[in-house]
Amino acid sequence: MQKTGVISPPRRSNLFPFLASLFGFESLALITILATYGLIVLGGAVRATDSGTACPDWPLCHGQVLPQWDGHVLVEYSHRVVASIVGVLIFVTAIWAWRRNPTAPIVSGAALLSIVLLVVQVLVGAATVDTETNASVVALHLSIALSLLATLIVLALGATRTNSDTSAALPVLPIIVGLGAFALVISGAYVSQEGAGLAYPDWPLFNGKLVSAGGRLADLHYAHRLLAAGLGVLMLVLAAATWRREKRRAVLVAVAVAVGIYIAQVFVGAANIWLTLATPLRVLHLALASALWAVLAFTSAWSYLTPDNKERAV
Repeated sequence: MQKTGVISPPRRSNLFPFLASLFGFESLALITILATYGLIVLGGAVRATDSGTACPDWPLCHGQVLPQWDGHVLVEYSHRVVASIVGVLIFVTAIWAWRRNPTAPIVSGAALLSIVLLVVQVLVGAATVDTETNASVVALHLSIALSLLATLIVLALGATRTNSDTSAALPVLPIIVGLGAFALVISGAYVSQEGAGLAYPDWPLFNGKLVSAGGRLADLHYAHRLLAAGLGVLMLVLAAATWRREKRRAVLVAVAVAVGIYIAQVFVGAANIWLTLATPLRVLHLALASALWAVLAFTSAWSYLTPDNKERAV
């Protein structure tokens, strides 16, 4: 009598069996993305509290692994500790994603890019300390962090979407809007670090006028507000195009969330002027800006990896 064959279930990856026994890749990827976002916000707190030079050396702090605590040292050193933890999470997530999808170009590319950005970010972080938080280096540090956050979002979606199809056309409009948000965040960091945040004491006008009064700090502040206004126009275009043509529920929700974050960001930016750069508002301003960038990165990645004919709104 012929024996009946038994079909064995597909074997799961045995990479990091201990981690796999605790949670799946999806959970790890989400934790890593949220931790990276939290680290960016914590970096904003370092800047808003003027704690960037509390530890004048790197990687130690005042030559010690565990320095004596005071307010500024605690903020700066906690940022370094969290950065170390996030670095491990990013490395593990990148390797795990690649092992799950070794033949997917977008996954292997995003995994490699995330590790490269992580290494560069560590080096630039050290340079930030060595240059005593030079404004250009701080802006570069933030730009790499935002790029890393977006790369992790692409990596997570690419590694988990079973119906991914990278033959689709690039979502040009969401990418353009995302780049506009990126430019706005970086310009805001530069304005803050250069001390131009209160170059104009009123909002939305500039000393009661529509044009800059001139001068380096005034022009920096003016340019930041113009970028914010330009991004507002782009957000309206994106919202209108999405409402008119989009059929993917995830994209519709993401764009709606992005619009809501942008509106909140405008009012928080105004409150920063009205309340003379209160520290909680400065941190919230960066938190909202970074969240907007992340949502737009998600929108672009989802639009690219999930063609319109594979997800329909109900």
